[in-house]
Amino acid sequence: MSYDALETLGRERLSRNFYMREFLYSEIANWHQLRNVPDHPDVALWVGRSLCTELLEPLQLRFGRVHVRSGYRSPAVNAFGNRHNLNCASNEKNYAGHIWDYPEATGHHGAVACIVIPALADYIALGGNWTAMAWWIHDHLPYSSLCFFAKLGAFNIGWHEAPQRRIDSFAAPRGCLTKPEMANHAGDHADAYRSLLTFVDTGVFNATSIKGLAVDKAIDPPPVQSVNAAAPLSSTPQAAAHRVGERIRYRAVHTKTGWRRVDNHASLDNAIHGKDGALGLFAGRVRINKELHGEPLFVVVWRDGDQNGKVVRAHPQHFGQIELANIPIHAIEQMEARGGSSTSELIKYFA
Repeated sequence: MSYDALETLGRERLSRNFYMREFLYSEIANWHQLRNVPDHPDVALWVGRSLCTELLEPLQLRFGRVHVRSGYRSPAVNAFGNRHNLNCASNEKNYAGHIWDYPEATGHHGAVACIVIPALADYIALGGNWTAMAWWIHDHLPYSSLCFFAKLGAFNIGWHEAPQRRIDSFAAPRGCLTKPEMANHAGDHADAYRSLLTFVDTGVFNATSIKGLAVDKAIDPPPVQSVNAAAPLSSTPQAAAHRVGERIRYRAVHTKTGWRRVDNHASLDNAIHGKDGALGLFAGRVRINKELHGEPLFVVVWRDGDQNGKVVRAHPQHFGQIELANIPIHAIEQMEARGGSSTSELIKYFA
């Protein structure tokens, strides 16, 4: 590959916030003067876009800045790292992993990146555990593999054509957290990450939910890419608490259907940020009959017993993101009673 071709490759946009160049950086390659360039750029771009679009962008949207520690490795760079004990598995184990442009033995392709999320690093520093992030990803994203490390809460996250859905860790508690044949693999795990979401949304770390200590520690909120700073998901840790027995209501407003009812979400966070929630709907990942319902315009979500709900729309300026605003329950009750709402009625909440 020529220098001009490499420069062009680095400028390739993988998703809204990620470009190929940051995934080509390698400390091993830089220090040992090796070329970290894919033999098959088109394949690397394809799997890289899948990794960024389906996994990294939703993570950055929910938890703030995603810092890439390690991305693509050429076969030569990875083999050198493996031979010299530089924390690189063999090439055979890294095909469809860090070696993006070669398939594994089954013929499937994939891509892995090692990332650090500063909000998670802060949460762990205060006494939280990496398992909160692991379970949130498990419940919300189409990952293939996760592997957590002891420093900075860093972890490998992998996209794959045939996802394994397995989570491992070298940080305590070490070992396999879950895999398909384990009993804990299915179901909702919201209790495991509720304190992490509260910390991200409010900057308050509730040690009670982690260690059983009646202590709250507060620091400045981490730099989160907020969907709407005026309308956080939870204004207080108490508001963020899950109240057993109170249902989550979800209503989608489309161009043809004015009030599509869905009541199967386990939590507000799932209804807004989950793979079947508002974020997934506006990203085109939720399967709906568009001939029947039309394009989505708004989603209204609320929890029984709350004084306010949320009205959600696709962000008007940032593709792939959503915007939230508060809406009083009495206004929602009026819409619910007549089975619909108008665009003008909902748009005013974003003023």
